[in-house]
Amino acid sequence: MPINELCDRLTIAELKMERLSETEVDKELLSKQINYLREGVDKDNAQLLDLVSRLKEINGKMWDLEYDLRKGLDLELGLAEIGKRAVAIRNHNRNRVAVKNEITNLVQQPEFVDCKMNHASSQR
Repeated sequence: MPINELCDRLTIAELKMERLSETEVDKELLSKQINYLREGVDKDNAQLLDLVSRLKEINGKMWDLEYDLRKGLDLELGLAEIGKRAVAIRNHNRNRVAVKNEITNLVQQPEFVDCKMNHASSQR
């Protein structure tokens, strides 16, 4: 698995561990997944760890914006709020792709650069 995808999955798994209850997720299995994914991250590479931290922050912001949508609260939010959130999610995803690509460049895996085609998140 490319390191950028591993780091992305790791941060999402960590967010699930922090934000979901035991009734929503099997914490024991999730803990095993997190430990497995952490083995793929060089703990001595401060620059990589900083990028992983940035990636987790971005994924957390996206989670916050998507939360009510995932819960099916569309009608309560209204179309204007849904539209604002969609634009914000797109912008955060642009940053997420950029950080994933910084990770790819750092570890010299250019074949795994994440490029979105015909997608607004690919535009800077």
